[in-house]
Amino acid sequence: MKNIRLILTLIITSPFVDAQDLGNPNCDSLLLVSSWFNDNVKIFDGCDGQYIRDLAENGVLDGPQSIFQDPNGDVIVVSESNHKLIKFDQATLSTATTVVASDLMDNPITVVKKDDNHVYLGSYSGNNIIELNTQTWQAVRTVLPVNNGQIQGIDIGMAMGPDGQLYVPGYDSDNVLKVNPMNGSTSQFISSGANGLNQPRSILFLNDRILVTAWGNLAVYSYSLNGQFQGEVISGLPGPAGMMQDGPDHILLTSDTLNTVRRYQLSDFSFETLVANRSGGLAGATFVYRLQKQTNVAEVTGMRQAFLTGLGTIDGNQLTVSSFATTGGAFGLDFNPDDVNNVFWGTMTFEFSSCHTAQMTYDSVLAINGVAFGSGGYQVGRLAMNASGQACESQGYELMNEASFMGGTFYGGELFDGEGFTIDYLNEGQAIVTWYTYLPTEGTCLPTEGC
Repeated sequence: MKNIRLILTLIITSPFVDAQDLGNPNCDSLLLVSSWFNDNVKIFDGCDGQYIRDLAENGVLDGPQSIFQDPNGDVIVVSESNHKLIKFDQATLSTATTVVASDLMDNPITVVKKDDNHVYLGSYSGNNIIELNTQTWQAVRTVLPVNNGQIQGIDIGMAMGPDGQLYVPGYDSDNVLKVNPMNGSTSQFISSGANGLNQPRSILFLNDRILVTAWGNLAVYSYSLNGQFQGEVISGLPGPAGMMQDGPDHILLTSDTLNTVRRYQLSDFSFETLVANRSGGLAGATFVYRLQKQTNVAEVTGMRQAFLTGLGTIDGNQLTVSSFATTGGAFGLDFNPDDVNNVFWGTMTFEFSSCHTAQMTYDSVLAINGVAFGSGGYQVGRLAMNASGQACESQGYELMNEASFMGGTFYGGELFDGEGFTIDYLNEGQAIVTWYTYLPTEGTCLPTEGC
């Protein structure tokens, strides 16, 4: 076993921007595309395909190929020509660290995940495959020995089949080799040149079939799971290279000749061009990886939200609610309904004076940590127009002979922006009311009382 030297030279790309802030803020992903001839990885917006920036500083990558994420979510680029694996931190995609130095494998090119802490790494020039620990970045064992005579030119799209076997494309031997990763036994899944297969690069399993990018055929071939040729599903595409599934109904496909990324619909293989020709200087587009943006968990203080709810009685233009609060609840999977207790909070009254306005008053009998909710009130108005509000407005408030107009969302205007009420009209006698508000604090008074 070789000891892997960790080169801790850090290269910071300026400006220092969090990865989740790159591209369209409404898009939840980025596209990372290996640009082999530029010795870089291009970062594109995951939704509109617009170029954002290069991943690395000049001189860090040399012949980038496969891309994957380690157990910590950091991005790992297989840098073929300088025989390294380079890590970029997930948070900023700006700090580069060599995690596998050049003495482990000649021309590493392809990666398949075994489990959370191990991958299989294949070599283009050595035609060997090893198992690599992604915690220690050390080789665990040899899966396929160097220059084994079974395959030539292992390429970027090695894949793990549903049978637990590795399916390995041989670019120079025009075949697909099946390898048992546990004992290293091999068999020819697609023999050299079968059905004219020429320079396969990537393999993708899709339910009941296998797709193979056939670079020399300008095509993508389809096979059954037992290796029976089913024909071309994509034809006339110069340089088909990297391929990945993109949701249940699409695949992404790079062309290292057109220097594009296309998104194909699996039902009919129609496509849209997601990354345009040579966008951002893309040259030699070999591999594409969709990176989900990291969602930061922000620590907040002062979160004092509370909600009160109850069934109200309608009498003319007045709605009176006996309101309840709850204790003992918890968020998410920690919630247990047996722990929840309903506690009578007090009463709320809404006295409507128009289709969209009412005077709200409240009188509470509860205190929190010795501080009472107390009593008070203020004018509320409709926050968002709805069908019942429009109907009332059309007929006229004075002519309304039923109370459905009370239904909707209301709040107290600018002075109370940040809390509000929902009134769910049930029938002429009842409505459910919820007040989304906050816990009281010592010395609390209403803005209308001169706070």
